[in-house]
Amino acid sequence: MALGYAPTGNATLRELIPVHQAGSQIELRLSNEYGDKPLAIGAATVATSSGVAAGVVAGTVTPLTFGGQSTVVIPVGGLAMTDPTPVSVQAGQTLAVSLFVAQPDLVTVHPCCQGPIVSYGTVNGGGNLTAATATAPFVYHSPWPAIVDALDVLQTGGNGSIVVVGDSITDGYHSTVRWTDVLQQRIDLLPVADQRSVVNEGITANTLTELPNDDSKKGGGEAGVARIQRDALTQPGVSTVVLLLGTNDLWFGASSAQVIAGMRQVIAAAHTAGVRIVGVTLLPRQTSPTEAWTPAQQAALMQVNAWILHSGAFDGVLDLGPVVADAYNGACVPTSMFPPYDSGDHLHPNATGETAMADAVNTTVLGMPVAPQVPEPLVTPTPGCSAEGV
Repeated sequence: MALGYAPTGNATLRELIPVHQAGSQIELRLSNEYGDKPLAIGAATVATSSGVAAGVVAGTVTPLTFGGQSTVVIPVGGLAMTDPTPVSVQAGQTLAVSLFVAQPDLVTVHPCCQGPIVSYGTVNGGGNLTAATATAPFVYHSPWPAIVDALDVLQTGGNGSIVVVGDSITDGYHSTVRWTDVLQQRIDLLPVADQRSVVNEGITANTLTELPNDDSKKGGGEAGVARIQRDALTQPGVSTVVLLLGTNDLWFGASSAQVIAGMRQVIAAAHTAGVRIVGVTLLPRQTSPTEAWTPAQQAALMQVNAWILHSGAFDGVLDLGPVVADAYNGACVPTSMFPPYDSGDHLHPNATGETAMADAVNTTVLGMPVAPQVPEPLVTPTPGCSAEGV
């Protein structure tokens, strides 16, 4: 979650939640991180999505409780967990979570991208429609998730989850797919006993370190060093954290030493929690029509990437920077993004670039067998062109 948006009161929100792994019981985490007053949830349900807008399958609506009660008040900046609920779910299923917001509040949301619709709402004053199966009352829709911060699925013999902490590149900005979703597709092709859930904790404009001029107050969320506990290390079942942060720090003026110090801080926190942490090299970038990128910033990026690759500080490394560099089909400009992978702003990969990133992930680094790749357009690496460090 990254900021508060749109006052809501005496209304029902319905959130569509994809399920990555099968299980026999669920819990949901609700967030009032960016609300402006205590969030009063007057009723909550979970149901199977019908696949048509906000509609749900009749007969699947199940009430959710909080400490045995049907209501809960979440303080400003706080979180609340539902009680464990015996709902059998399957991988690939979509759940619809309905929340009756009884009193006016600034709803905590995750703003990002123009992706598929995942959030629906009634008009303010629409009342408690958490048990409604029809889609008609839910007149508002958004690609931004609201209030529901996490879905936990109880498994027997599960392998734990992979939590990816990142910025807009992981959030899917300027792309129709996210590299973490394509990675999940690859993992889902493994035998069930080897599968794991990939949890995307990307926030557009996020930084690794706390900087005076970053976007934390404008939607970029807390810096990675501050949110690592809440968003990654305290996720139930987490076994591996993947970190792809730092390029925004450099753009906001941080030095390579500051970014490396932030990475050391996050690595130490992960190890204290007994969690493996894998680093990802920063992607190539160049000046865009709206954002300058200087030679000094490029030099700092290369210093950070060299440290990620050669320091041994991370438990594993995914070298994804060279994967999207302009080092194919005879070109050799590794400090720039490969044009067919570029969304147009010379920073964010498009869908093909995000797919290439996901296909390049060595899943053995994440503690699982080699996963099949997702087909993508073939490119030919340029002979003799080294993209290490981009």
